[in-house]
Amino acid sequence: MNSITGTIPSSNVVIAMAGIAKVFVGEIIEDALDIQRRENHIEHKPATPLEPKHLREAYRRINHRQYHCPQRKTWKSKRKSRFQ
Repeated sequence: MNSITGTIPSSNVVIAMAGIAKVFVGEIIEDALDIQRRENHIEHKPATPLEPKHLREAYRRINHRQYHCPQRKTWKSKRKSRFQ
């Protein structure tokens, strides 16, 4: 972070970023496990370990959801302007 911003982040910022990263990795793992279970069920295979292909597909799906879902309107964008 120091090389990007030129400043040393406070401990609160480091803790917040660690929490965000943990949630992100947790989402990827959950999606990867769902993909793995679905794949094993379709192919009638016994339970297999999580593989890199499951993680890659989970990451791809998370990115797809992030960039291709319609944006929700915020409170400010729903408000009518009094100048219209």
